Formats: sequence, C-alpha cells, structure tokens
Amino acid sequence: MDVTTRCRACSKELSGEAQRCPHCRARTVPMHRGEGRALLGVCSALARELGVDVSLVRVAFVLMLFASAGMSAALYLLLWAFIPAKAYGRAPLQGTLDWVSKVANTPVDDDTPRWEKRV
Repeated sequence: MDVTTRCRACSKELSGEAQRCPHCRARTVPMHRGEGRALLGVCSALARELGVDVSLVRVAFVLMLFASAGMSAALYLLLWAFIPAKAYGRAPLQGTLDWVSKVANTPVDDDTPRWEKRV
C-alpha cells in the first residue's frame, strides 16, 4: 500500500516520503534535528534542508570554527536553540519565548500593585 499526502501549498498528491513538493518546492516536513545526530543534530538538519551530505556541513562548521575564532560555535548553539528535535515538536528556546511573550502582553493596571493581583 503506497502512502500519499497532500502538499499544503498547492494541494497536489505526493508520495509519503517526499521532503519537498516537486511542483511548488514547498517543504512537506518542517526543519528538525531528528535522525543522524552526532552532537546536537544541527548539521544533520542543515544537510537535510540543503540536500547535501551531512559530512560536508560538518566540515564546513569545523572550518568556520577555526576561521571565525570560535564565533561559529555561537551560531551552532543559536541554531540548536531554534530548530526543534522532532518534525512537529518545539524548539528548546520556544518555551522561553512563549513565556516572554506572555509576560510582555499581560495587561497591568497602574492602580494596583502586581503582587496584590496574584493574591
């Protein structure tokens, strides 16, 4: 039995293992770290997204590490924070961003101190 799905952008029929729609080039599976992880999975996610071998991406990161005097390590950690581990999961930093958004959008009356509202 052949599993098929529909493209969310153009509604064409796709095979179940398609990563991108051949008609509109839209991604069918969101970017995620998933399988093939060596350290944190950022290189495997980038390789899957770019359609290249994961070894090339890892070598590029090592070369950038030496060329940028360590700044690519910060880029690697930043990418890790924003790329979820599962296809439809949440990124590690998403909980913190949701909390900041919730705190920033909370209406506060100037008349009553904040600690009084919680009681």
